[in-house]
Amino acid sequence: MKTNEEKLEALALSMPDWDESVIERYREDPELGQMRIASEFMEYLYTGEMSYLLSTLYKVAEAIGWSKLARETGISRPTLYAVLSGAADPRVSTLMKILGVLGVKVYMDIGQGEAVPLDTKIGKRRTISPLQNKTVPKTHIKKNTSKPKVKT
Repeated sequence: MKTNEEKLEALALSMPDWDESVIERYREDPELGQMRIASEFMEYLYTGEMSYLLSTLYKVAEAIGWSKLARETGISRPTLYAVLSGAADPRVSTLMKILGVLGVKVYMDIGQGEAVPLDTKIGKRRTISPLQNKTVPKTHIKKNTSKPKVKT
């Protein structure tokens, strides 16, 4: 007769891996991945905790494939893996490339009635500063209505 510990261990071994089931859902429904990324990005903005965002991006990368993501972003697989696993601190430009390829656009309201995409290039003479407007910028995340750039 099996002990309770043995029964629990057998049950745990028979259950699907949670991460694998989440990754499979992202494969089946890329929009779900986009919404989760947007949610985790907002959480990062409020708390400063990036681990949940990176974990979600990691799972989405697993779902679409590291090689495809590397090819579409122009970032090497080892760098992508290091950044999304939390082994390296990501640069904003790296995150923006990844988010853009995954179909997630990030906008910042600069207090002038227009949301500016964060990947917009700003000339050297023109600067955008919340101090100029004496307002705190609000960040918005909008799901890109176009299809993700990742080719299947």
